[in-house]
Amino acid sequence: MAKLSKAFIDKAEVVREKIFWDDSLTGFGLRVKPSGLKTFVVQYRTQAGRSRRWSIGKHGVITHTEARKQAIKLLAQASSGADPVGDRERKRASATVGDLFKRYMAEHCEGRCKPRTLEAHKWLYAKLIKPRLGARKLVELTRSDLAKLHSDLRDKPYNANRALGLMRAMLNWAERQELIEPRSNPAMLIKPYRESKRERFLSQKELQDLLRTIDICEQDETVDTYMAAAMRMLVFTGCRLSEILTLRWDAIDFHQERFTLAEHKTSQYGAKLIPLNAAALALLRDLPRCAGNPYVMVGGKEGAHLVDLQRPWRRVRARAGLEDVRLHDLRHSFASFAAAAGVSLPIIGGLLGHRSVQATARYAHLAQEPLKDASNAVAKYFKPAPDRPPPAPVPANEGGVRANEGRVVRLDKYNLRVIS
Repeated sequence: MAKLSKAFIDKAEVVREKIFWDDSLTGFGLRVKPSGLKTFVVQYRTQAGRSRRWSIGKHGVITHTEARKQAIKLLAQASSGADPVGDRERKRASATVGDLFKRYMAEHCEGRCKPRTLEAHKWLYAKLIKPRLGARKLVELTRSDLAKLHSDLRDKPYNANRALGLMRAMLNWAERQELIEPRSNPAMLIKPYRESKRERFLSQKELQDLLRTIDICEQDETVDTYMAAAMRMLVFTGCRLSEILTLRWDAIDFHQERFTLAEHKTSQYGAKLIPLNAAALALLRDLPRCAGNPYVMVGGKEGAHLVDLQRPWRRVRARAGLEDVRLHDLRHSFASFAAAAGVSLPIIGGLLGHRSVQATARYAHLAQEPLKDASNAVAKYFKPAPDRPPPAPVPANEGGVRANEGRVVRLDKYNLRVIS
C-alpha cells in the first residue's frame, strides 16, 4: 500500500511489473512497468464475486487527480451493484462497424470537420464501406477484412485509399474510446495504393475555345448566368471550386482588387487573400446581385450558393470537345500559364494558396521554358564570327598519333580513329 501522491508517482520505478495500491481509496492503483510506463487502474468485485480490473489511463495523459476522480466514480458504480467492465465488454461484443461510424461522426467529426469533409465521409461509408463491412462486429473485424475491402476497390485507387483511411481513423478513435483493445487497429499495416497525380493543362487555343463555349452555353441557357460565371472565375483566378462557390460579396474588396477567404482548405494557417486580375474584376462588377443573398454564385434555394458544377460542366466540356478536362484542371492550367509567363514558383504557390513548396513543384518543368528562351537569347553572343576560318587540323606525328582536345586519337590501318 502507498499514498499515490504526485511525488510518489513521479519517482516510482520497478524491476518487475507491479501495482501500487492506494492506501486511502481501496481499489485504486498504479501499474508500473520496467519500461517506465505507468497506468492508473481500478479493481473491484461484482455481486457474483468476480474480480474486475479497469485501466483508467496512462500517467502523463491524465493527471493523478483526474484518475482518482474517475476511480471514485467507477468504484461507486460497482458498490451499487453495477459492473462497468462487464458493460463495456458486452458493448464491445455487440458493436458493429455501422455503430462505430454513427458514433464517430456524432461524437468526433461534428463540430470539428468542415461540411464537405462530413459529406465525403458519409459518401465513402454509404457507397464503399457499408455494403461490405457495415454489419461486421468490431470484435470480429480482421486485417483480412480490411485488406479485402481495399483490394475490391483497387480499380479506383483514390477511392480505395480514402475508404481505408476512414476505417483507420474510425478504429483509432475506437481505441481511444476503449471500444477495441489498445494497439489492435487492423488497418494500420495495410499499405495504400500508389496514386499518380493526373496532370492536364489546357493549351491557349483550348482555353479560348472553352471560354467561347461558356459564352454560347450561357446565351442559349444550357447553363445559367451564375454557373457560367463560376466557371470563368475558376479560369481567371486558379481558385478551388469550393472557394468560388462559397464566395460572398462582403469578402470582395474592389478598391484593393482582391477578396478574402476565411474558410478554405488550408484555413488553419489563417485567411487567404486572392488577387483579382482585370478579367475577374470585370466579371464581378457585371454580375447581377440577388437581394437577400450574401453569395456571389447564387444557388437554386433562397439565400444559398451554388452547390456543385459537375452537371453543367459536363455539358460545357462536351460541347467544347474537352471531355477529359476536369474542373480542377482549370486550376492547374492557371498555374501552367503563370509558369510559362516566367512567374516564379513561390509566386505561383502564393497565387494558388499553397503552404508548401512540394505542392507547387509539379509546375517546375513548365517554368523551364522561359528560362530556355532566355538562355537561347544569350547564346547568340557566343556564335563565332562568320568570316573566321576554321582551325587547321593537327598533323599526325610518328606512329600515326594526333592530339585531339586533350585525348589521344590513334589511326588504324583503315584510317579510322581509335580514342584511348
